[in-house]
Amino acid sequence: MATVISGLWNIGYGDSFDQTRLKALPPGSFYTEPAGRTHFAQTGDEAVVLQITGIGPSSTIYVDPAQDPRKLRKSD
Repeated sequence: MATVISGLWNIGYGDSFDQTRLKALPPGSFYTEPAGRTHFAQTGDEAVVLQITGIGPSSTIYVDPAQDPRKLRKSD
């Protein structure tokens, strides 16, 4: 479960980013990320603070492994 503390958080569900499926969540909103369901998110120029809670085990699996920020090469 995630709660939007500040900023505007846009969340959508599906295997690929789709602007038309985003739902804008202002501060005070909350949502869940169901197990096994893929999702995507977007922010704007404003910083966003989320509070994420849950009961494990938990994991993150990227639909496109090339988008995994843990594997992206950092620029010099």
